[in-house]
Amino acid sequence: MKSHPTIKPARTAKLRKAPGQPAPDASGEGPKNLTDRAYEVVRRLILQRELSGGEVLVEGRLAERLQMSRTPLREALLRLEGEGLLVRANARSYAVRRITASHYFQCLQVRERLESQAVSLAMGHVPADTLQRLRNDILSLDSSQQGSSHWHADDEIHGMFARASGNAMLAETIAHLRVLCRLFEVVDPFNRIEDDRAEHLAILDAYLAGDEKAAEQAVVAHLRNLARYTLSRLSNGLVSDLPQ
Repeated sequence: MKSHPTIKPARTAKLRKAPGQPAPDASGEGPKNLTDRAYEVVRRLILQRELSGGEVLVEGRLAERLQMSRTPLREALLRLEGEGLLVRANARSYAVRRITASHYFQCLQVRERLESQAVSLAMGHVPADTLQRLRNDILSLDSSQQGSSHWHADDEIHGMFARASGNAMLAETIAHLRVLCRLFEVVDPFNRIEDDRAEHLAILDAYLAGDEKAAEQAVVAHLRNLARYTLSRLSNGLVSDLPQ
């Protein structure tokens, strides 16, 4: 009888990382997800003033503080620099951008032109139920909600018409200008809940009525009132004109 060859058990193949491919993160998140998460966290800290204007962010220390690895954090900081929220302090660090009052007023002037155009272009493109929901949200705000609830409603109404305009570049520019204004506004949080409510409702009501001209005028009036209010606070020393 012929002897049969011994069959050896197959070896378990070792998985090797392809050249240039980042190793999997222990959390199970891919590099893009980690970068997105780092971006969202740092952006929120800036807009909520937990990282204040002019504060220098050293990559290593920030990574330790947020318990994040440095590579996705570095990519997130680059994105935030591109958005104008951060500026280079030196080769190894960034600083949170400071917005002067003059820069703030310039942004408001540009927003007048762009946002009035956006609401005009958006006529008929925002569903009535979306407008009514937002209207109810605005009505439910009170003077104690200067924080996240106010900013959410403010972002919704200004961003909604920009996105519905059908012009992506217009929407992107408005979003950028609003971020710059936000950096100045929250140095000393404004208390315009009642005025904002009335002005936002005037915009929505004009839009719901299909009155394009009135909607444009309501947007311009809202931004000019905000400028006048800010100027009065500057005149009384209630808002600091910080160096850029």
